[in-house]
Amino acid sequence: GHADEVFVLETHPFDSRIMLSAGHDGNIFIWDITKGTKTKHYFNMIEGQGHGAVFDCKFSPDGQHFACTDSHGHLLIFGFGCSRPYEKIPDQMFFHTDYRPLIRDSNNYVLDEQTQQAPHLMPPPFLVDVDGNPHPTRYQRLVPGRENCADEHLIPQLGYVATSDGEVVEQVIGQQTVDQDEQGLEPSILDGMIRQLQLQQDQRTGADQESASNGPQNGEGTPRRG
Repeated sequence: GHADEVFVLETHPFDSRIMLSAGHDGNIFIWDITKGTKTKHYFNMIEGQGHGAVFDCKFSPDGQHFACTDSHGHLLIFGFGCSRPYEKIPDQMFFHTDYRPLIRDSNNYVLDEQTQQAPHLMPPPFLVDVDGNPHPTRYQRLVPGRENCADEHLIPQLGYVATSDGEVVEQVIGQQTVDQDEQGLEPSILDGMIRQLQLQQDQRTGADQESASNGPQNGEGTPRRG
């Protein structure tokens, strides 16, 4: 039934007859494997863009629903009952950090290139659409860690970033409140702490170098602790 690569094969939680398959051709099939027939078929057509490749899919524990994600950031939910509870979320949802480049430090640890932080220590990310535009504050509260944030803390800072193709696009680069922007304060407390720690380290390095240049020339001085 598929016309392109298939990376999703899911069995039903308890009905051994039922198998689900989905692939990069945008097709989702429900199979009856005892009869070798297709029970249901859905084609993930996106208006104005053709089909969206289906990347992953899982059944709910009760077997009454299944959910898929596609290449355009859509969450597709199938099942019995009313869809109204799911309509509170936008059509496209990405984290603004999803495609940010990573680097490795001198200890070979992974760091976020922009903030020089370990990814798991970074603040909760912002929700954006497929073009990197941030969603309204009511959606930002859906991100774990931002549930109780005030509105002014849910306004991301936008900046211009060069892509690998050399194109300059506007993207979310951090967190900044309106009041902070007007007063010319630090974009965030975390950024200020990082700058302060870096300044202290630079000062210690400079003091160490000065001490070493003014110390005993015969090498008999008291050893310093690093």
